[in-house]
Amino acid sequence: MDQTITPKLHKLALACGIALAFSAQQAAASGFAVPELSVSGLAQSNALVANHKDLGAIAYNPAAMAFHEGRAVSLGGLLVKPNLGVTTGNGSFDSESNDIVAIPAISAHYQMSEDWSIGLSVNAPFGLETDWLPETYAASASNPGGYPLGETMPTNTKLEIVAFSPSVSYRINDNFSVAGGIDLYWMKEVLFNAAINDGGAAYPAVEVEGDGRGAGLNISGLYVMNNWSFGGSFHSAAKIPIDGTIALPPGSPVPGFASNNAVAELEVPYRLQIGVRNQTTDKLALEFDITRTGWSSFDTLVVDNKELSFINYVSSENKWKDVNAYRFGASYDLTGNTQLRAGYTFDETPQGDDYFSPRVPDADRHLFSFGAGHQLGDDWSIDAGYMYVKFQDRTPTATTHTNGETNGTSAVVGDYESSVHLFGFGVNKTFM
Repeated sequence: MDQTITPKLHKLALACGIALAFSAQQAAASGFAVPELSVSGLAQSNALVANHKDLGAIAYNPAAMAFHEGRAVSLGGLLVKPNLGVTTGNGSFDSESNDIVAIPAISAHYQMSEDWSIGLSVNAPFGLETDWLPETYAASASNPGGYPLGETMPTNTKLEIVAFSPSVSYRINDNFSVAGGIDLYWMKEVLFNAAINDGGAAYPAVEVEGDGRGAGLNISGLYVMNNWSFGGSFHSAAKIPIDGTIALPPGSPVPGFASNNAVAELEVPYRLQIGVRNQTTDKLALEFDITRTGWSSFDTLVVDNKELSFINYVSSENKWKDVNAYRFGASYDLTGNTQLRAGYTFDETPQGDDYFSPRVPDADRHLFSFGAGHQLGDDWSIDAGYMYVKFQDRTPTATTHTNGETNGTSAVVGDYESSVHLFGFGVNKTFM
């Protein structure tokens, strides 16, 4: 391999951002969070944490189980269609990952006694995928600030995470319930691929692939007083050890006696959601929620050789900040069997310009949603919803780093445009 390329391989971070950490579809919330945990939640812009009537609220606040008698199962799924593109000095490029992705939205609960209930939710709370052509960010006569010869450039990044969340709720009295549980995270797949800017002759691939598992805790509460209800839910941060492999081009600086096994540790951020709901009229209910996500835990990402920890493949600075999402949801009982739903969210980005990464090209966003639920009889019901996510256009300002980090520098500057369409459909069955 060309000697101008070989010394750069230990700095795969130059192409990284926080990318290795998370990627499955263009996320629908700040960073790479996907807060759509149920189909009815999708329709109401995820403002359900204080809702004690909707089965879809249980995934957001397990304490709501205490207000539902008997047993119920909700089987739903979401289809996510991202649209992500960037214009650099080399032209306009769409992410090659702009395909439809399906994610689960499943929950069930069982009332064991008058006061105790157990439940399970299965969803995908985090995910993102970006896939750029190698020439998107390469330095050229028309893009002089891009990645120079010998540098690794971002190509494909992908994460698939599924969360299994068993929980137990206890009804303290007729108005107040609490719940606690475990969040079991299964990181099905992590991909972190890069290409070497060798002038376009071959672009030899650098590939990192792995998986992992981790666990966190969740607690929640729900209080109902006449036409008002107040709810809150907290999911702790969780560290996920990752075991994977790395494939480097011939001539890389890894000793021959070392394996290609790579290790990393990724931390899922904490999530706090609180809300208030008002039954404004006999038919109309309104809810306002705030979600706080602890993205500041993503400060530096490190990927090492498993046997020889001094061989460092990735050391990337991200320096994200904790941010809020402001959610409004509404439901209107059109008839005794049909409910209309709508919502809006403004979601802040945790990613500043200083360490902006094309692996996760984030921006403030607006979420608009609507949908409906319908009772079919015999305790069957269906839910449907749609959401449009509009990212604010973003052109990050270039920053200069003294440590060789290229996140946030002129190499990744461009005009980024993103949007996401989400479609959801679900079936519910209640057993009394």
